Amino acid sequence: MAINPPSQYATDGNLVSRQRLWSASRRMPEFDLFSWVLDLARITDGSTQSILDVGCGNGAYERALVRRGHRGPRVAVDLSIGMLPLVADAAVVLADVQCLPFLQGCFDLVLAPHMLYHVLDIEIAAKEIRRVLRPEGFLVAITNSVSNLQELRALVEASVNTDWRMLRPADQRFSMEGGAAILSSAFESVVRMDCPISDLVVTDVDALVEYVASVGDHYEDQIDIPWAEVVSRFHDLASAAMSTDGELRFSTGAGAFICR
Repeated sequence: MAINPPSQYATDGNLVSRQRLWSASRRMPEFDLFSWVLDLARITDGSTQSILDVGCGNGAYERALVRRGHRGPRVAVDLSIGMLPLVADAAVVLADVQCLPFLQGCFDLVLAPHMLYHVLDIEIAAKEIRRVLRPEGFLVAITNSVSNLQELRALVEASVNTDWRMLRPADQRFSMEGGAAILSSAFESVVRMDCPISDLVVTDVDALVEYVASVGDHYEDQIDIPWAEVVSRFHDLASAAMSTDGELRFSTGAGAFICR
């Protein structure tokens, strides 16, 4: 069983569309997820920990590590051959987190940013991550709450205009609410850390529409109309809602599990 359609991450196009929404919008109160995660991971200017970034995508966390001043060895792993050429400042490896091509105890830290809900067998992946960590090493696994962007989800469902519900991979497979039990199969200590509460304030309707368009191949076979029509309806609903205040606000919910 494939969790993602082959087209979803063949390149970073869909990922960039989702990244654009966050970069084009602001958080209220102000919040930077990358800095928050690196603080949890104890990365400071001049840090030399050996780091494995699993599900690295187009290298957003590698760029954040460079900005932070990390100077240790970094390896970035992804299952998409279209992603890896975009990753800079790290050794890149095409691999599956369920079968990592590294010896036992190679890394001080593993980052798993918003990716474990894409993995077929998350418990096997967790055991592999534990295997490649040094005894004193730890995992920082980032994911979303089922409440994340719930207003956006409701707007998409309204655009479909049936009893269809947008069941997101994170909600179903590895959320802040359910992730600890899965990770406990491989780690003795799993500590949940929730991000501070904030709203995503969106003023760019095109970035919002592009975000919705980017997930079409997950959902288009579940509904009776083309996803392009859903996107068109969504544009109209979002534009109408934004016309009053010039912005839309979506509640966020995300966090990390610190695993040892």
